[in-house]
Amino acid sequence: MKNLLSLLFLLSLVSLGYAQKITERNFKPFFDRYGVNGCFVLFDEANNELIRYNPAICDSGFIPASTFKIPHSVIALEEGVVSDTEQVIPWNGHEWPVKKWNHDQTLRTAIKYSCVWVYTGFAEKIGIDKYRKYVRAFDYGNKNLNGPPTRFWLAGEFRISANQQIAFLRKFYYDDLPVSKESIDKVRKLIVLEKGDDWTLSGKTGGGVLNDNDYIMWLVGYVEKDNHPYFYAMNFVSDDFNGTSQARYKITKDILMELKIIEP
Repeated sequence: MKNLLSLLFLLSLVSLGYAQKITERNFKPFFDRYGVNGCFVLFDEANNELIRYNPAICDSGFIPASTFKIPHSVIALEEGVVSDTEQVIPWNGHEWPVKKWNHDQTLRTAIKYSCVWVYTGFAEKIGIDKYRKYVRAFDYGNKNLNGPPTRFWLAGEFRISANQQIAFLRKFYYDDLPVSKESIDKVRKLIVLEKGDDWTLSGKTGGGVLNDNDYIMWLVGYVEKDNHPYFYAMNFVSDDFNGTSQARYKITKDILMELKIIEP
């Protein structure tokens, strides 16, 4: 079974037209610091190299959770349910456990704070049939949206692997999606997380329920350094959502520093 998974993964790389070189790295100590088990995959575009840790997990599908806010924001702009990144989206007064959600939002704040009610509101207006068309056109994950129609990225049968996240991010970065460049450009500006002297880290976190005790925790995105993109996806399973929330950033940044892609 393990050999079959490896073969399927290699065939997928060939079909996607990248990664002539695959390098296995042991990043286990970075995950062990937080008591979690997960995977990391990075595609170095210029050197046509895929660097990965825990390849079987990298090829395993999980609920995308808030990482779907990258394509979701593009879809919302394309469908005109929000016109730009600063349009005010009124709060209805419902008290949420996350204090930053309890006021009017914009697309900028909604993606920054992973404001669920903004995106479920988009889903109510757009409708599940249009989302099915978009995820097929984007070739995003398993494209199975069976589940709650206004929360399908949080519950149901929708799944995406770390490897598939990389494939989507490359299309997003290179404007290779069947949507307007304007919509992609607007979302690209919203997902910048941090800047160094010669690098920019962009990405989106996610956290989804696996069962009564466990969560899948994500951080996916890319680093631009000297006009050179590096696409990454990291996930791990945790039984403590709040306690390991920041570990998503710390693990990813520690690995990127180990690879000398970013500096402290």
